[in-house]
Amino acid sequence: MNPSTYADRFDGHRAMNDLIRLCSLGPRPAGSEAMERQRGIVAEAFRSHGAEVSIQEFEGVHPLSERTVRLANVVGSWRPERPDRVLIGGHGDTRPRADRERDPTRVLGPFLGANDGASGVAALMELARHLTELPGSAGVDLVMFDAEELVFDEVGDYCLGSCEFALRARNQERAGGPSYAAAVVLDMIAGREMCLTREGFGRDYAAWLTEDLWNVARNRGTSRFSDDWGHYVEDDHLPLLGIGVPAIALVDLDYPQWHTLDDRPEACDVGAIEAVGRVVLEWLGRWASLPESPGKTGLLDNENRE
Repeated sequence: MNPSTYADRFDGHRAMNDLIRLCSLGPRPAGSEAMERQRGIVAEAFRSHGAEVSIQEFEGVHPLSERTVRLANVVGSWRPERPDRVLIGGHGDTRPRADRERDPTRVLGPFLGANDGASGVAALMELARHLTELPGSAGVDLVMFDAEELVFDEVGDYCLGSCEFALRARNQERAGGPSYAAAVVLDMIAGREMCLTREGFGRDYAAWLTEDLWNVARNRGTSRFSDDWGHYVEDDHLPLLGIGVPAIALVDLDYPQWHTLDDRPEACDVGAIEAVGRVVLEWLGRWASLPESPGKTGLLDNENRE
């Protein structure tokens, strides 16, 4: 199967419907009842499309009350028996406060996180619909990370869920279990004006992976990926880089509604999430079709590419 044709199956309208459904739960900060309901929705979406689903439960500390917060990542695994794996992830929690609101009376309003939270998860849900037919035999994990931003006005620690995931992944590999050849994090990928730039840490420490995704985007002719250098972003790819997994973040930090109450579904665009989803799905299809992991040379430079 041609990876480009296969990737065209990613349906931006379905992904937007999932985004709207998640936002209908209301704000979904880590530890909330709404976040727990979202976990159930995502786990069922993964399971219904052929994944082996696991829930990674762990605990965090609320940065203000110092109370214990129950947290959990949702992991969907396709071809779980495969030792060499690829990870696509995104955080599901929403910021506890809309801390970029200039009006102090709005800071505590209901932050829905349509782009900053729901867009990455909605993309994972749409990707899940196509992984049973993924070309080749590579193993793929989709992960919804918890507690990426359980932070109040910069009080607290970022990326608790991906830190927990990375710790378990490292221990698993050391025990002779599977390992990750690459990871892509999806965060804020549906903004109406989105044009993704190359995030700094991924560019510096996983340059070949950055170029792989950008080459796919370039070959597809999408205008949603820019060749410009972007910001250095503290995101869920950093804990993965920290354990030696090549990882990048697709993140639109120039989103005008970032951390404001205007981060709602109407600020999101079908074309944006579809463009990113199709690039990621084509990249996955090309990767999975290779007889061996392409390594740091980049999969589109491999002589076995289609």
